[in-house]
Amino acid sequence: MVDVETLSSKQMNQVIDHLRSQHTGIVKEWLDHALIKKEDPFYKEVAKNGSFTLDLLYQYIENPDIALVKSLTKKIAPERIEAKTDISEFVYNINIGRQIVNEKALNPLFRPEEQKWIILMINQFFDHLLYYAIKEFSSLNDVIIENKNQFIQEMHSDRLTILGQIAASFAHEFRNPLTAIKGFIYLLETELVPNDKTDHYISIINDEMENLQDKISQFLLLSKMKGLDDLIAVFDLTACMHEMIDFMYPRFLEAKINLMVEISSDLKVEGDKNQLKQVILNILNNAVEELCDLPEERVIKVKAYRSSGMVKLKISNNGSQIPAHLLENIFEPFITTKELGTGLGLSVCKQIVEKHNGQILVDSNASYTTFTINIPEAVERTSL
Repeated sequence: MVDVETLSSKQMNQVIDHLRSQHTGIVKEWLDHALIKKEDPFYKEVAKNGSFTLDLLYQYIENPDIALVKSLTKKIAPERIEAKTDISEFVYNINIGRQIVNEKALNPLFRPEEQKWIILMINQFFDHLLYYAIKEFSSLNDVIIENKNQFIQEMHSDRLTILGQIAASFAHEFRNPLTAIKGFIYLLETELVPNDKTDHYISIINDEMENLQDKISQFLLLSKMKGLDDLIAVFDLTACMHEMIDFMYPRFLEAKINLMVEISSDLKVEGDKNQLKQVILNILNNAVEELCDLPEERVIKVKAYRSSGMVKLKISNNGSQIPAHLLENIFEPFITTKELGTGLGLSVCKQIVEKHNGQILVDSNASYTTFTINIPEAVERTSL
């Protein structure tokens, strides 16, 4: 690069005077080619910014000061953000200005070494302008996105709180009549003369009552935090998992599922055993339902082991891949892949696991969908 010292003050003034003589034309041509809409709220301001950019360029030629460039970007970046300009348009407009100024800067009166210095100085100026403009633009945009995300999260949290309160209210209102209905069904059973038809009808009613009570329990779990009714104790998760697998085994056989189990022994955790059993049962049941319509081999893998102070439980099935748009929010209430599902089961699972200071994750690809549960391993307490 030709050093600044190679041009005298007189030569610099000649360069600046040459650019000043074309100042108005450069701004007009810049506006004609820039991606600026007439309805842009800062349309008139854009012309001023173009003119101000050239004025800064003249100062930069005499005294290359990046602070001048930064001051300009502090002004134009917020305007482009407010005008909802795409960053690609922002970059394009700056580069169009660079191209026009470069073309106008060429003058046969300048010697080749002078022209080289002029072009280098112009590009150096626009390089700084582009860098700090994009940096300022991106920084402001990130703040806006962060504020929007925070607002969405707060709104989402508020809605879930209200939903929980409504769910709890409805669940309690429904539970009392259901208890009475179950009692009267029991009385009817004792009064009716047993026969195949009535026994079948009573069995269906009892099954549906159990389903209703399960849904009510899910609503209640969704709406409450850790409370006095949680039976906290250290227990063997290994035994719990085998118990739930044994409980589900008839369904595995009925659905012709190939079950693969690899569970380490003596996996101790602290929490409410019944709640964690519900999580395991929920995920196993979901896996069976997902595989029922699969024409090829049906596989469920259950693996549990300890790692770095955590008990890790993985339940996988080779059913259909969960769509990406659902996967991100699969643990939110009312998000479901089932045609007639409520979307509460996985949300309840997440709440239970997090109440136990754990984490539940899901990964889904063309081969397997895997739910991973991480829960802190219980610390053995020694008596004094």
